[in-house]
Amino acid sequence: MIPDGSTPIKNEILIEIIAKGLLNKDEIRVMAYIIRWSWGFDGVERRQDWTKSLQQIKIAKDINMNKGQLNRIFKKMINEKKLLKKNGCYQFNEHYEEWIKVDNLSTNKSDEKVDKLSTESSQIINRKLIKSQPEVDNLSTLGTPNNQGDNIKNKGLKGGEHSFKETLKENNKETIKEKGIIFSKTWKDFKEMRRKIRSPMTKRAEELILQKLKKLDNNEDIQIAILNQSIMNSWRGVFPLKKESDQKIKTMKDYAKDLAERWEKEEKEKEIEI
Repeated sequence: MIPDGSTPIKNEILIEIIAKGLLNKDEIRVMAYIIRWSWGFDGVERRQDWTKSLQQIKIAKDINMNKGQLNRIFKKMINEKKLLKKNGCYQFNEHYEEWIKVDNLSTNKSDEKVDKLSTESSQIINRKLIKSQPEVDNLSTLGTPNNQGDNIKNKGLKGGEHSFKETLKENNKETIKEKGIIFSKTWKDFKEMRRKIRSPMTKRAEELILQKLKKLDNNEDIQIAILNQSIMNSWRGVFPLKKESDQKIKTMKDYAKDLAERWEKEEKEKEIEI
């Protein structure tokens, strides 16, 4: 007598299918679940062959299997006629002589179509990139800008042309070179501060900061004070000076003098150490 809560399974299934390894371990998990929810119930005259309508997401959850993995197993078992499907209901096909061995080529036919489309798309994109490369090269390299005059000579990077980045670098160097040594050292300190606050400047950013300094004031001493104000406050930009009383600076000249003396002292100390 079969105990309550049991599911009857033919001996032939146990020996010829399971024991002889006609199913892999994942297929056995699926088979066990389908049999439980079909043969595990008695029909009116005989066993119930089909499950009720089941969703794969519920099956995956019940047997602790990834939904994508379950979907692949179901697809393979249905293709090989190990599993039958009708209106969302499933039945395990115990007649193993009807099973079909589907090779990887036919099983992955849809995957091959996707791969083919993906390959064709990649080839089209590559052709477009190759075709547009000369235009990119033309944009990435510049000769002497029209508004620069003849003072800047072309230095060969690609075909004897300047890159835009290289042109900016030279322009910035030229602007700082026109200033005094105090401004140059203050500018160096400002750049170092920007690096320490993890906001280093690009060459274009340097150019914009220098332009803004000039707009704020043409006096070099005041520009130095503006830079130091940003350094002391860890500001990324430059802004008009606060009142002299707030900055504790009697005059710009006195401040610049004190700054020069401090740097001169530091340079001498370095020489002594060397």
